[in-house]
Amino acid sequence: MAAPLGRDNLPDHWSYGVCKDGRVFFVNDETLNTTWLHPRTGEPVNSGHMIRSDLPRGWEEGFTDEGASYFIK
Repeated sequence: MAAPLGRDNLPDHWSYGVCKDGRVFFVNDETLNTTWLHPRTGEPVNSGHMIRSDLPRGWEEGFTDEGASYFIK
């Protein structure tokens, strides 16, 4: 992850969301423009979590910083 995702790490008027595949997108709440790149670092961010269609309902897959997968209910 390029930067922690706390709101305090984003510039004023920015927020973020997470897609089902774990990718994080950023929204400039004033202009309504979106980007895949963190507005401070300019790097993409992955939440480390992914909802997969082949897992039982309520389960998702996460990844450690080293890339090992684990499952969360």
